Amino acid sequence: MTDHTNSSPAPGAYGRRRRQIQRLIDHGRLNDLAPEPGDERLLDVLARTGHRTALDVQSWLTTAFLNSTGCYADPAVRAASRLPALVLEEAERRHPCPAACPAAGSQCDGCAQACGSGAHCGLALLFRNLSNALGARQQHAQHLLEARTAFE
Repeated sequence: MTDHTNSSPAPGAYGRRRRQIQRLIDHGRLNDLAPEPGDERLLDVLARTGHRTALDVQSWLTTAFLNSTGCYADPAVRAASRLPALVLEEAERRHPCPAACPAAGSQCDGCAQACGSGAHCGLALLFRNLSNALGARQQHAQHLLEARTAFE
């Protein structure tokens, strides 16, 4: 299966796409743009560098993923997506578990029983539930691909 969402853009394409997205964010029109293959890689770079638009891009891609629009209209792209993992990675960078959390890291379910940090609990649960929804959608896309292959 081809990894459509994480293919490396041509030299200079990353910068052009980043500038295009930034202009649309600045004008409140990012939703006018359809996601393209490679935008997840852009999100990963923006999030890792702490760029101020990372959350805008994450929200835009998540909405497109859940609505199956743009490049996510293709089940193969959804099935190959790294978006569920990118959502969790961003959550862990921005909202790490408090030291008292017995399930720190990727196993955190909001620490409802242990850490007592209300804000952390809410954010951890939100990101976990969002990632689970994206993962379920991704599995559905994988099943569509398998059914299509079996039918052909």
